Amino acid sequence: GRNYFTLISQPRFLQAGVGSSIGYVTMSLLMTATPISMHLVDNISIGKTSFVIQMHILGMFLPSLFTGHLVKIYGHSKIMYVGIIILTICIFLNFINQNFYNYLFGLILLGIGWNFLFIAGTSLLIISYKPEEKFKAQGLNDFLVSGTQAVGALSAGLLLNLFGWQFINLLCIPLLILVVLVIFRADYNLKYN
Repeated sequence: GRNYFTLISQPRFLQAGVGSSIGYVTMSLLMTATPISMHLVDNISIGKTSFVIQMHILGMFLPSLFTGHLVKIYGHSKIMYVGIIILTICIFLNFINQNFYNYLFGLILLGIGWNFLFIAGTSLLIISYKPEEKFKAQGLNDFLVSGTQAVGALSAGLLLNLFGWQFINLLCIPLLILVVLVIFRADYNLKYN
């Protein structure tokens, strides 16, 4: 099989890896910071904070019942674009106000946006490598996804303490723009090469 550099320079493989990774780091960063921001910064009760996290988890996994079907109908790129739009709306809600309802709807959208990016990305991954590269490709993708997720989770509290909730949300925007560029490049490459 091809080496790691050749694999990651392939546009569809890069789209799958970057989409899944950025979806995960965005979700992990915002989800981990949410209970701290809600309860400790904005003095929202622990019961309401728990409810927001529960609804977020529902938003993460309930769409899995139909996301794969949507990918089949509309394609990986379109579902990833929809995930990015949903995450952008989440960031907007989180940014404009820090009350219970903004946290609630923002975190539900965070879960849904993550689901669309992650499911579309991981299902794209399996068609972006040759059969003999399966273990190498899966291992590299898992390293990217787990590594970025860990960075998001471990840095959330520190970033919240140093810069605040709105900064963490703004930090996710360039990451989502990167995903848009990678998807566009992969689609362009597929169409014209």
